[in-house]
Amino acid sequence: MFKVKPQTYLLLFFLCITSFIYSQDIADLKNELAGKNEKDKIETYLKIANLFSDKYAKSDSTLYYANIAYKLSEKNNYTKGQQKALLNIAIAFQGKNNYDTSTLILKQVLVNAETVNDFELIGEVKLNLGLNYRRTNNMKAATASYLDAISAFEKVKNYTGLCLANSRLAGIFTLEKQSDVALLYGRKAKALLAKVNHPFSKLTILSGLSGMYIQLAAENKIFTDSSIVCAKMALDLVDQYKYYTKGNQICISISNAYTYKGDYNEALKYVKLSMNYKEFLFPSEIIMSYMNFSDCYFLLKQYNQSLLYLDSVRFVLRYAYDPYYDMLMCERIYAYNKEIGNFEKALEGKERHSFLTDSLFTIEKAAAINELEQKYNRSENDKKINDLNKENEITALNVKFLIVGILATILAIIIIVFFYRQSLLKNKFTSLETQQRLNRARMDPHFVFNALSSIQTLSMDKENSGRVSQLISQFSKIMRQSLESTYDELTTIEEEIDFLNNYLNIQKMRFPNKFDHEIKVDESIEQNELKVPGMLLQPFIENSVEHGFKNIDHRGKIEIVFLKENDQLKITISDNGEGFGTNSSTKQYPSRATQIITDRLFILNKQHRSKASFEIKDNKGKGVMVLISLPLIYD
Repeated sequence: MFKVKPQTYLLLFFLCITSFIYSQDIADLKNELAGKNEKDKIETYLKIANLFSDKYAKSDSTLYYANIAYKLSEKNNYTKGQQKALLNIAIAFQGKNNYDTSTLILKQVLVNAETVNDFELIGEVKLNLGLNYRRTNNMKAATASYLDAISAFEKVKNYTGLCLANSRLAGIFTLEKQSDVALLYGRKAKALLAKVNHPFSKLTILSGLSGMYIQLAAENKIFTDSSIVCAKMALDLVDQYKYYTKGNQICISISNAYTYKGDYNEALKYVKLSMNYKEFLFPSEIIMSYMNFSDCYFLLKQYNQSLLYLDSVRFVLRYAYDPYYDMLMCERIYAYNKEIGNFEKALEGKERHSFLTDSLFTIEKAAAINELEQKYNRSENDKKINDLNKENEITALNVKFLIVGILATILAIIIIVFFYRQSLLKNKFTSLETQQRLNRARMDPHFVFNALSSIQTLSMDKENSGRVSQLISQFSKIMRQSLESTYDELTTIEEEIDFLNNYLNIQKMRFPNKFDHEIKVDESIEQNELKVPGMLLQPFIENSVEHGFKNIDHRGKIEIVFLKENDQLKITISDNGEGFGTNSSTKQYPSRATQIITDRLFILNKQHRSKASFEIKDNKGKGVMVLISLPLIYD
């Protein structure tokens, strides 16, 4: 007889929940509406919208009541009420991950707030704009918005806003690996915390500080305890003020911190505690809770329990499938079964994980290419619409002004011819630029296949587990930068060097003891400010590895040098490989790499009015040397 696991009953309970469990505070506010004047009703609707946003994380309900407040404010010419309602509408779209709409509304509110010098509202808008920019990975704009929020809040002595802005700046600088600056803003937030009276804001700040400390713990484990202290204070606020939607997330955060400390019993304790908030979990949170259960039991060497919770994850995925979580589950199935010697199950998990990894990578690449094509098509449609508008304007000329019309027509024809010619040139340039983006999006499939095969081979040896993890991390960074380069034409020298090191380390894994590499940077170069076209050097280096060192009987070496000379950046790539040789097949440098780089430098010269160039020549009979000249481009 089929035996139903306890976890299955728990999951079915979650999935059968069709309504949210609200506290009495919403009902009380609705009851207060009766008998109030219009302005007080508006403020009450705004309070309800705020509660649905902060306490219950219900964006649709927030949007509904904020819209009621906006319409009522509009009807009563209550301008301040309209602006506060629009702010809540923007926050609702933010909660629905519609950051473009949210940002558009916030900018509208900002214009109105700046007109009347409403610094309180300016600060709130800037705070939420910063959050939108951060979640869309525009860290520069997010930092600027948070600094503007601090400036506005200081004028009105809004300590809650100041504390929030400082804690979010600390989070950004933590992500940017600027630990000292992150700690500076984190201390400012902690100093202001005692002046914060709003419980949800205090909870948010403590949760943010906990996240900052756990990331800093990667460099210094002393910060782990600080993370736990902040998270436990946040958990106290969850229970005290019934912010139950945040309970599971904070418990899992504490559990992860204890795991990082090696205290697995405490880690398991807080995973169990997270289930006290089960009524408020979404399917993805259920999955992550089960995975945390599995991880804790595995670390405690209770392997049967660990695998049992992975079965529960598989069960959830039947009803709420997500390939990313499926991949994480298969990764654990492989690792955990391998540890206990169940190699058949481990192999099944490994094969499924490899399949999902390839699928996700293909989907991401296809999505990136499709987005580029859609942007190009939209550009073409806009041009057609503009041309049609000009023709309609010419047709609508008044007959009474015939002579003026003829002259205007002649002038319009001259303008159209001029702009048509410019449009043709622009289209050619846009097409070329799009093609180059697509070229950069296509990392050599042979390299990807061979690299994954080599990593898979290494992973079969238990002694290489640490190295495999490092190589997978390097490989994922290469793939991510390859994808990101389709959007960002320029990257800092520091990021480009990091990419090249990861790429060459993967190649060294494929060709062990075949070659070494060295990267030199002139001390006068600001590596984190000076920018170069992303992945510009990779085709040359790839040819050195794949072709230059193919038939040599000595140890190869690739040397990459960055120099600043005569207001230009000079980059030299040299190898001691086979060189051009005497064989006719080696006399020409591979045309694919040459053509891609030629086109990219053409686009760069167009955009920056520069004279970037490159030259390939024989390296004194001992390989090939590539000389690249680029303009000095700063962030």
